[in-house]
Amino acid sequence: MKLTTTSGRVAISIAALAFLGLTGCTSTSAAPEADAADEPSALFDDDAAALLPADIAEAGVLQMVTTVGMAPLNYPDEAGDLQGFNIDLMGELGEVLGLDVEVHGASMDQIIPGIQSGRYDITASNMAITEDRALVLDFVQYYFANSSLATIKGNPDQVSPDALCGMSVGVSNGSFQQTIVMPQKMEACAEAGSEPIDVQSYSDQQKAVLALDSGRLQAVAGDTPILLYAASKNDRIEVGEKLTNGSILGIGMNEGSELVEPIAAAMTHLISSGTYEKTLDRYGLADLGIETAEIKK
Repeated sequence: MKLTTTSGRVAISIAALAFLGLTGCTSTSAAPEADAADEPSALFDDDAAALLPADIAEAGVLQMVTTVGMAPLNYPDEAGDLQGFNIDLMGELGEVLGLDVEVHGASMDQIIPGIQSGRYDITASNMAITEDRALVLDFVQYYFANSSLATIKGNPDQVSPDALCGMSVGVSNGSFQQTIVMPQKMEACAEAGSEPIDVQSYSDQQKAVLALDSGRLQAVAGDTPILLYAASKNDRIEVGEKLTNGSILGIGMNEGSELVEPIAAAMTHLISSGTYEKTLDRYGLADLGIETAEIKK
């Protein structure tokens, strides 16, 4: 099955292409090295495919949306095509279900409206399963992650989870850090009578890291795997303390979608076959895997 779009290229916004120009197509756009013998592969599963809703099975295509600047999870290469763990995993789900997967790029705050409008069928975009999101989406769990703070190396401003009042902190639009973590921290600052946090929003987490590197921010609140990857590519950045204990993230579909059961079955197939573990390993995420693909509504 193909992992593509109708144009043969991943749909990426003008802003994302501008981001490539800002980074100069550096090594942050390079896929992790992988031994060809260890490349993950997935096989068609009749039982999982039989669960597909008739319209999706007939079309033979799954419209998937994800964010753009979240290396190593989903990020554009030099040609503008999205790559990364989420892209590979969704391609493998497509193989199991006998579907082509068309991948679209969007900012986090555009994803849920796009799914609700029917533009997209599904998202794998590092989305934490929160109470608010579960009101409008159904989820299949697919891996674990937490949130951390990134700072300039040496943490010159002594940024910490309990010392954010008065600090400038970058977040991604619509992210867990913007909608849940920072409001809680802002409330704590208000209760203490301290200066508010200067929360600055960006279309993706990599742009927030760029702002940190250029001195426009004192910290970035983001997903730990993304921040660790950014730090591995830029020796001016370091990842500090955890902001959250973490949560299991979900592949999201519209509330009541008939895709939930086949996606859960396909994820279960990938886990039991070892393909899921190999895909995690390829992107340095081996410690973040889960054992069961539970449905959360």
